[in-house]
Amino acid sequence: MIPLVKLKKDVQFNGLFTKIVDAMKGIAAARFYVLQRRLSLFEPFSDAAGTLLAGMHLQGVAHPFLRPTVQRTGVVLVTSDEGFLGGLNAQIISAGLQEAGANPLLMIVGSQGRNYVREAASKATVFPGIADATRFQGAVALRDHLVRQVLQGSCGRVMIAYPKALSFAVQQVQVESLIPCTGWIAVAKQPAHAVGLLWESDPAAVVEYVVTGWLAHRLDEIFAMSRLAELSARAVHLEGSYQELIRQGKKLKASYLRTRHEVIDRSIREISASQLMFHGEKFEEVETK
Repeated sequence: MIPLVKLKKDVQFNGLFTKIVDAMKGIAAARFYVLQRRLSLFEPFSDAAGTLLAGMHLQGVAHPFLRPTVQRTGVVLVTSDEGFLGGLNAQIISAGLQEAGANPLLMIVGSQGRNYVREAASKATVFPGIADATRFQGAVALRDHLVRQVLQGSCGRVMIAYPKALSFAVQQVQVESLIPCTGWIAVAKQPAHAVGLLWESDPAAVVEYVVTGWLAHRLDEIFAMSRLAELSARAVHLEGSYQELIRQGKKLKASYLRTRHEVIDRSIREISASQLMFHGEKFEEVETK
């Protein structure tokens, strides 16, 4: 039987830990809703950039952003350094590597992601985790690295795997192609006045300028959506832990009360037996006299 003193300490620790987890859950949920209210995605930017490039007759433009010159794929894995998100990080890395093929060029956002790809971690480029205050600066740093890798021929295709919050309780891992950028350009409508336009700049230079700007904008959006997914997943995980701690707390309290009653009952029986034995001895002494 577990000692009563230890059971009491376990009950007290469980109660304190439950309050801490409940507070952490509330903080994560509050941060999620604050970021969700502040988040503003400038979606027309992609449409405007795509419309501009769609009017350039890109079939004759030779640029690595449009036509990869090498077969190697670069993969960006957007992981989280927040606690309680190991399962989500594992899903992101699994989805990203599945699309990468053989010998990918790995780029990991978040130091925790390195632990999940130990075999290739020495070859991966690791970027700091996403911070709300420096989110855009982090997106620009990653953009600059991607542009260098593509232009120097280290990779031809660039994919990114990141979490997206479909709702507060549901997160889904998305895998998106960033380069070549023909996917989002193809859906843009060619302007009616595009035919016969004279381009002062070299079309390849225009493509590089527009796509470079679009990449920073798109990565900033992805980082923002990843942060929302991190916070919601953290809150959901903490809610599950909170409910489990409550269940464990009820079991501990029941075990403590049961053990306490057993100790009290045993003490009463021992005291009663002692009193009976004491009175019996006194009665024998009186009879002897």
